Amino acid sequence: MSLRFLLFGLIAASVVIAGVWALSDIALGPSRLDAEDIVELARVEFAWEPVPFGDEHYFNREKFERELSITYFATYQVRLYHKRLPLYFWHIEKKLAQAWVPDDFKYLAIAESALINTAVSSASAGGIWQFIPETARRYGLRVDEFVDERFHFEKATDAAIAYLSDLHQKFDDWTLAAAAYNRGENGLQRALDAQGVDSYYDLYLNEETSRYIFRILAIKYVLENRDTLYEAHELGEPFSKPETHTIMVEGPIDIATLGRDLGLSYASVKFLNPWILSDRLPEWVWEIRTLHSSK
Repeated sequence: MSLRFLLFGLIAASVVIAGVWALSDIALGPSRLDAEDIVELARVEFAWEPVPFGDEHYFNREKFERELSITYFATYQVRLYHKRLPLYFWHIEKKLAQAWVPDDFKYLAIAESALINTAVSSASAGGIWQFIPETARRYGLRVDEFVDERFHFEKATDAAIAYLSDLHQKFDDWTLAAAAYNRGENGLQRALDAQGVDSYYDLYLNEETSRYIFRILAIKYVLENRDTLYEAHELGEPFSKPETHTIMVEGPIDIATLGRDLGLSYASVKFLNPWILSDRLPEWVWEIRTLHSSK
């Protein structure tokens, strides 16, 4: 083999190795969360209830570290959480406090929908709080061919808090209330009765609900410590909430006409009021969000 071909081979190998390392850095993301940090998290809690990590609950350690690693290394997703917080947390925090529901439930909203108000799951759950239509209607949300108030953030938040409060009344435990929000109250009650326990952390559950609280805990930890876990450029600037106003509009009315009357595009009306499904609103007095004051 000639020297020229040998040098060419070495250069090519170096390029490949450098590319692999670069891809590894992108895939793995930041590396400021090591095993020692995780050991210090053994005193984490959800809704004022400490998570047991002793010998009898050794499996909780693996569950938590799994969700923490998935959340932490998904830097792009944490960046989007960080950016969306000002759009929604100001309202969720206020409503939780007014209802005496633990503040940690704001992280449940992230676990449900990543704070995407128009999110729809494969099981037809919708909105930030991921209500299925039946439960949404049970808690006073209108869901029909014209409107779907699961996507009305403020109304859906009130409904979610009412539902969580009812679950807490049933189970007398906030962690079980959160688990029931995911599993369904009947399914969770059957598991508690069959296994003869009264704590989420002692239950053997389906994969999704078994991970659910630990996913919320991981989101809580990462967001509460994001300023030390990530560099400022990794998170970026949060989105700013635009100043909006609400006006009363009498139907029936089509959305294009409504937009022209408000000095807005059809798209703007839809973005500001994602609960409007149709091109028109039927007879009713509707509360519409707009960018312009009615004064």
